[in-house]
Amino acid sequence: MKSRIAIVLVALVMAGAAAFFAGRYLQDARSNIASESQPIEVFVAQEDVPQGTSADEMIAKKMAVLQEVPRRFTAAGACSTPKAVEGMVLATPLTRGQQLTTDQFAAPSVAGLAFSIPKQQLALTIPVDEVNGVGGLVKPGDHVVLYATFSPGPKGEKDLTTLLLGDAKVLAVGTSLRTDQNTQPERDKGLVSSRTEGKQEVAKTLTLAVSPEDVERVVFAEETARVWCALLPATTQEVPGSTGQTIRTVVR
Repeated sequence: MKSRIAIVLVALVMAGAAAFFAGRYLQDARSNIASESQPIEVFVAQEDVPQGTSADEMIAKKMAVLQEVPRRFTAAGACSTPKAVEGMVLATPLTRGQQLTTDQFAAPSVAGLAFSIPKQQLALTIPVDEVNGVGGLVKPGDHVVLYATFSPGPKGEKDLTTLLLGDAKVLAVGTSLRTDQNTQPERDKGLVSSRTEGKQEVAKTLTLAVSPEDVERVVFAEETARVWCALLPATTQEVPGSTGQTIRTVVR
């Protein structure tokens, strides 16, 4: 009799334990399901994006925007903040609807200049100095305007200063492809300049993204005229226009 009671008690205890653990399992499963269903914001491509496009350009032009995605559907390394890929370029093309992940990007210095050139444009390097290069303050990623002074000018004018290129993206300053000063070697700090024996050296070249047609115009101007750079504001919305200036229009 006593043995039967003991068996019944053991069975009840085991049944209770089983019910307890089953309840815990179901509770944990529900929590996991709720957690995996919780939406989080990640950047998603809104169009097909070619290899070499900078992350900054993608986000600024809304080629990729933040969207809510259930946690269980987020890709490993998905980007939820621009800082995760700031200053980086696409190492592989993206298709519309694809999530941005950190392993899709590489530093321009690692990927190489070719990956920083926008589609249907070419990289063209022009010489600059501290004066016509905006004081050596231009950085990769900035946009500049080019002006040229021809002497003599057309139609019998002694000189002519005119707009040459309304908007050109700076791909590199000297040999620097990045804007991150903290990760550059000592000789590259400041991007546009480096310090040698306490003296500041201004980079002697700018590499610009230019259309094939404009390459010819810029090369011709470099060969026959004096070319100047002007820095566009980061918030600019319109490309400047110009009718050109001669001695007769400047001095009235």
